[in-house]
Amino acid sequence: MRIKTTTTLAAGLLLALTACGTADNPPAVPSDKQGADATTATPAATAKTYTFQDCVDLLDYDFTDGKPKDASKDPECAHLTPDEYVKAVGEVLTKHKDEILNSAVPTP
Repeated sequence: MRIKTTTTLAAGLLLALTACGTADNPPAVPSDKQGADATTATPAATAKTYTFQDCVDLLDYDFTDGKPKDASKDPECAHLTPDEYVKAVGEVLTKHKDEILNSAVPTP
């Protein structure tokens, strides 16, 4: 009887651990959040897919904020190839070329 109980308990624990570790089994919603308006999002569903334009926007924001930096490792730009990243930087610099040139030329 003891071996049968131990085996059943071990199988139950293994099943519970397996169920908690699968991606197909979403996490339980707390009882105070259950209802028609309760939504449960998995991390994979909420992960943002960034575009080339997202990288350009980030670089432009940093430039406009006066804190330009290498954003090639930031999530918005990390998916770009080195050539695409250079193109994104070029777009931002081209957009602000007049500001850059005006700040380089001394005023009389």
